[in-house]
Amino acid sequence: SRFLQKNGHWLYVDGDVEQGSVQQERNALCLCGSGKKFKKCCGNS
Repeated sequence: SRFLQKNGHWLYVDGDVEQGSVQQERNALCLCGSGKKFKKCCGNS
């Protein structure tokens, strides 16, 4: 990822995204930070 510092603040410019699947362990919390279990949140697609 690339960042730029402007007026004392860091700004995200761009970055590369690695494609692939994420393996979640059984009953693991969701990666989005909601506090819900993955299968009940973002894993519901």
